[in-house]
Amino acid sequence: MIGKLNPSEKQVTVVGAGISGLLIGYALKRKGYQVAIHEKSNRCGGLIESKHTACGLVETAAHSILVNESVKSLLDELGVEVIGVNPDSKARYIYRKGKMRRMPLTFFELLGTLFRFFRKPKLNKPLADLTLAEWGYAYLGKAATEFLLAPFTTGVFACHPSELNAKLSFPKLIPASPDFSFFQHFRSMSKKPKSPRGQMMVFKNGTEELIQKLEAKLKDNIIFNSPIHDLNSIKGNLVLSVPATDIQYSPLVTATVFFNRDAFPKSPPKGVGVLIPRGEGLRILGCLFNSSAFKGRTANPNQVSLTVMLGGTSDPEAVSLSEADIESIIERELQTLFNTQAKPDQITISKWSRAIPVYSSNLCNYINHLDQTFCSKQGRVIFSNFSGQVSIRGMIETIQSI
Repeated sequence: MIGKLNPSEKQVTVVGAGISGLLIGYALKRKGYQVAIHEKSNRCGGLIESKHTACGLVETAAHSILVNESVKSLLDELGVEVIGVNPDSKARYIYRKGKMRRMPLTFFELLGTLFRFFRKPKLNKPLADLTLAEWGYAYLGKAATEFLLAPFTTGVFACHPSELNAKLSFPKLIPASPDFSFFQHFRSMSKKPKSPRGQMMVFKNGTEELIQKLEAKLKDNIIFNSPIHDLNSIKGNLVLSVPATDIQYSPLVTATVFFNRDAFPKSPPKGVGVLIPRGEGLRILGCLFNSSAFKGRTANPNQVSLTVMLGGTSDPEAVSLSEADIESIIERELQTLFNTQAKPDQITISKWSRAIPVYSSNLCNYINHLDQTFCSKQGRVIFSNFSGQVSIRGMIETIQSI
């Protein structure tokens, strides 16, 4: 969150009824503020939508959430049920050299990573200015950066670590001193009190249920088809919960794919999913094994649900492809991954030209600019997925500290 509320002003105008606007609106209403949420469209939720199709549940955007005590408290309060990963399907994979691997590094690459873990890094710039790739090369080595860190960041931000500012995107990775090895940093962090990371879960009835529950709590506070054209005319506190126009976003295509179980010669993939580094011969970024990892994702037990991700900053043209071309890529590459022997029963595609903000050094500068200009006046706040927390979990933790 950028900026601070003026506690002496009880009137709050929130611009935008996406997940961030609804969360902060709900938190402020609970604290006694008079909240008005202005939404330019006729629905809440932004990119988030859950479709209950003939084959099963389709999520257009957020699929899962890390649930800790703070998050669980809010979900219980709203009456939103979540379910965890099936105990026998917790495996996560990286695709390398034609195979899905739980550990993609070779023996000698792993030794090199362990060596760097204990060695003081060689840095050529201040810690705050490092890209995540530069941090990775210094503290983990090239192999771990390209085959562990890069797939992970692609799964979160749909971009390469070289495009991310390390401190902004993953602040807990930054040591207190440039003289610390990663082991020393890890040891110093372990001595500090910390909140549990949480467990990966999904919303039992779809992510959109969170939107619906918040909307119900705020039904008297939301004004639809109400764009705000003059921010200077707003009295009291003003919270902007809308995308920024001046920063880079990763484009993304997501496709939920349903197969009959018989399409897999041996058995459907088991686990949480697989991420695919660039340069491994596949265009897709990764694949979530929905029905393996979580209960209730398909309409009947003979179906298999997968979610495929395509695009990102490495492949921005993907969002411009026709649905027929996207389906062709997906069918071909899922056959490569899983040796599927039949066409999918259903493919539901969502395309977003501006899906996820890139937490780059340019975004750091933009946040600093906003802090010194628009948000320098008390009562002017920006709370969105580019303002410090890209995840729903992070947003929930932020509003609970207001």
